[in-house]
Amino acid sequence: MNIVRIEQFFPRVRTRLVKITTDNDLVGWGETTLEGKPKSTVAAVEELAEYLIGKDPLHIERHWQQNYRSAFFRGGPVLLTALSGIDQALWDIAGKHYGVPVYQLLGGPVRDRVRVYAHWGIADMTDAGLERARERLERLQASGYTAFKSGPGGAWRGHEPPAVIDAFVRRAYLMREWVGPEVELAFDLHGKMTPALAIEICHELKGMRPLFVEEPVPQENVAALRQVAERVAVPIATGERLLTRWGFREVCEQQAAAYLQPDVSHVGGITELFSPANEDI
Repeated sequence: MNIVRIEQFFPRVRTRLVKITTDNDLVGWGETTLEGKPKSTVAAVEELAEYLIGKDPLHIERHWQQNYRSAFFRGGPVLLTALSGIDQALWDIAGKHYGVPVYQLLGGPVRDRVRVYAHWGIADMTDAGLERARERLERLQASGYTAFKSGPGGAWRGHEPPAVIDAFVRRAYLMREWVGPEVELAFDLHGKMTPALAIEICHELKGMRPLFVEEPVPQENVAALRQVAERVAVPIATGERLLTRWGFREVCEQQAAAYLQPDVSHVGGITELFSPANEDI
């Protein structure tokens, strides 16, 4: 069995998909969407395809090592996103070839259910804004969601005046008032804050006991992330923009976060996310 065709599809403006077809008509799909750079992975997939055409799709680990380790320039979000989507498609083909779900190839399920959260928040405190927020909350709760994640809203800088901070905190506590103590709330700060501001925000949110605060400072600054984690009682989360096992190594070694959030479409695909051969870390 060999790879004969690699195609790319763009169903939405920011969405990129890759389709790999074999000479016995097995098809695998993966996602190569790169937030903010939707066109950048297209060329990377084309370059990786030059190596993959004619290869056995079941040699997944070999292809990952060849495309990552043998490259003069390793890593980076463009290459890793392209490689992640291709890797997903190869695992999809493997599952179809062996007639089992991919999770069975990885050792079987660990759990039967996974809890998920929805994105919901109060954008503004006007009557219209509160009405929209209430309506969306009711729809999500009717669908069974018991956890929500929100951001601070607006284009935050490294530091903001007290009025901006206080407005966000008021919205956060109103969210808690609306959903009650049985529902969990998390907040994503998008890596925009200085450690000092992030620590202040986390202390302000402590009373409403959030599930976690995500990326309070730039994710690549592990020392700053640890500085925040050591000074607040709120669990810190990070990882959606970290790449490969080595991107997480320092976070783990410094115990800079309570939750790790690797993205299978950026971190290196299924191979890198779930590989048992992580002796390098």
